[in-house]
Amino acid sequence: MTKQNALVLVSDLNYLERTKQVFYAAHRYGNWEGDYVLLACDIPHQELQWFRDRGIEILAPEAVIGRKVNGWPEVIFHKFFLLHPMMKKWNKIVYLDTDVIILRDINKFLKFNTFAACVENGGLNLRGQLLPDAAHTENGRMLIKELGNAYNLNATAFNVGAMVFNTAQNSMELFENAKELLFKYEKILKLPEQALFNMLFYRKWKKINQVYNDYFFYKIDDIKSHYHLKLVKSHSRVLHFIGPIKPWSKDCFYYDLWMENKASADGFPNIAQIGDKPGAITNVQRSLIRFGMKCKMYIGHFSWLAGQKLQSFSPPAYVFFKRFLP
Repeated sequence: MTKQNALVLVSDLNYLERTKQVFYAAHRYGNWEGDYVLLACDIPHQELQWFRDRGIEILAPEAVIGRKVNGWPEVIFHKFFLLHPMMKKWNKIVYLDTDVIILRDINKFLKFNTFAACVENGGLNLRGQLLPDAAHTENGRMLIKELGNAYNLNATAFNVGAMVFNTAQNSMELFENAKELLFKYEKILKLPEQALFNMLFYRKWKKINQVYNDYFFYKIDDIKSHYHLKLVKSHSRVLHFIGPIKPWSKDCFYYDLWMENKASADGFPNIAQIGDKPGAITNVQRSLIRFGMKCKMYIGHFSWLAGQKLQSFSPPAYVFFKRFLP
């Protein structure tokens, strides 16, 4: 029996094994209460038996585009099917990238009644979704100008690693619009599908708390050197490994946990749901820790800039004051 909501992952054959860890953790630690769905891109039928055996619904539509775009594989454009009418069998769908680790309850994704996502890392704007050298050609300049007329390119972008959709909005028109934007602007897209979703939902998205898509890109040695990094992430619900250090990288701080989840995945879904449900106080504590670390970072950066200015203006004064700094 189909449930009202679904957690959806997208994968090709290269990432298929890694989706198992996400489905397992979503059930075990995320306490997920809805269906589980895999949007499969070019995966042989026999490779999907593990998912069928565990009641995961498999959707395998034909690829949107049968080639890479600016070095990005075709599988990323399978996310467009999150907008397709075939998803309307569920009221809401939650999408997660496969390079995540779920640590705690994720059902509050469902409190959103319209499209929602987290602010992009560093508050990167829409212009940051485009290739830096896109303006070096006449055609690129024309396309950027066209986008600038339609959108404020300085507006903050959202990250597509975790998204919530109310499928009432899904339509063939929206799906086809996504494809049209891809074919029109593909030559200037740095983060292709992210740029396109930001166009589709320009000024029509709600902000998800960062704990549901908490960016992580640190090695083990980084954590040992800066213990506060572990504290900042200690109340995250979903960690998203956005850099080259993925959870399956041996030098990732969370490698052991990722391997443990992967090794336990065969038990899904016949496992107890034991995920922590942080209360409001816990979330406030986490916000205060994050705020404190940001203050420390900004003060440190300001001090460094001031020191550089003082050194260039008066080297003796710089040497004098530096004696009193740690």
